[in-house]
Amino acid sequence: MNDPLRMLSIGAHPADIFDQSGGTMAHHAARGDWVGCVVLTHGARVHDQVISEEMFHRDAVPEADELRNTMRERAGVKEAETRAACAALGVEHIVFFGADDAVLLVTEEVVRRLARVLRELRPDVVLTHFPKEDDGITSPHAITGQIVMHALRLAGSVDPGDRNPPHRAAQVFYFGIGAAATRHGLWDQTGGYACDVFVDITDVAEKKLAALDALVSQGYGGAYARKRIETSDGAFGLAGNCAYGEGFISHNPTTHYYLPVTDHALRQARSSDHEVMDGYSFKLPV
Repeated sequence: MNDPLRMLSIGAHPADIFDQSGGTMAHHAARGDWVGCVVLTHGARVHDQVISEEMFHRDAVPEADELRNTMRERAGVKEAETRAACAALGVEHIVFFGADDAVLLVTEEVVRRLARVLRELRPDVVLTHFPKEDDGITSPHAITGQIVMHALRLAGSVDPGDRNPPHRAAQVFYFGIGAAATRHGLWDQTGGYACDVFVDITDVAEKKLAALDALVSQGYGGAYARKRIETSDGAFGLAGNCAYGEGFISHNPTTHYYLPVTDHALRQARSSDHEVMDGYSFKLPV
């Protein structure tokens, strides 16, 4: 099939869609695929320079109404930064749910709302958090993954009030960060979950860096963004035999007419040790 793919990245917080899958999104956008994002929570509670930094050092937080107004203002700041980060990756379509992740739960309301978005946007591929990340109970990331899976199931059926026909995604890829181990071969996996798909993002690492730099209110810009890419994407790169990579866990097994061997695997097999090391050694400029 040569039709452009439709890919939707669904994150718990504004930054999640970028630090987990920004390079992959940039690749697909550049190829001409439709790429969109859904952000479930406003993210004002997470790393925000006012809500989680300045408030932490005060003797007392503001009264309820003032605090709510401040959180709305900070949510607006994060929304603007998210749009700027998406633009750096070539992505324009973003849906903000604006939920407060103080206590993010799987509810019928949020599942139905997301199911309607899925029927409307009709993604072929969905990227989201692993439903068992961390303890799988209190983590907003894990809860988001669970909401997505419920919504995908509901989207495959009709729902009174939604005129869009049912829709099924072809594949779901879970973000690997915080969810699974990385491995170089089958015998490295001794139990649990492991990333089974790696995307080489070396050629778009600077785009991902620009996206993270846009998240100023979160403290991601500058040194942290560079450290994040060098450590997390660098680790996935080592596992995937490239300088910088993003790791994913595929939800469904895949069926092929021929055994799948990637161009990347063939290049690696035909390269010497030093040529492989040269590929690993590429580093983003400071």
